[in-house]
Amino acid sequence: MPYQLKIYDAFSGMNPMEKDRVIRFLNTFEGENKRENIAEAVEYAVKLKPSFGGFVITAEQEGQIIGAVVANRTGMGSYNPNHILVFVTLHQDYQADEALTKSLIERAIRHAKGDIAMHVKPDNPALQLYEKIGFKAQYLELRLSKKDISAVA
Repeated sequence: MPYQLKIYDAFSGMNPMEKDRVIRFLNTFEGENKRENIAEAVEYAVKLKPSFGGFVITAEQEGQIIGAVVANRTGMGSYNPNHILVFVTLHQDYQADEALTKSLIERAIRHAKGDIAMHVKPDNPALQLYEKIGFKAQYLELRLSKKDISAVA
């Protein structure tokens, strides 16, 4: 059965019920991320909080979300990509559906202005698909949590 793509951004807006549906979907299928972090990324994307904005794309089938992309604008287009794909998430029943993943990402690419980045774990099964679409590994990311700084000092 075909699915329908919907785009939410600062211009189209996202009502509280739509926001809750997207956050619940991501919270269910995203895995490691906390609900408040997911909510922050979604609110940032559609400018429900002060931000550079971005967008959310959902794939829906029979009124149910089966996939979602959350893209945040970085505000650093001159020296970093203009957008970062924060979440590319599929319902567990569709995670092997490369056509759906590709459709969501290609729609995000068309909607984004400028370059796009995404963080992907090396063992992510979709990594090869992302590379086929055109994403390339460019940097190794290192992180330092503020709570770990006291251990260094």
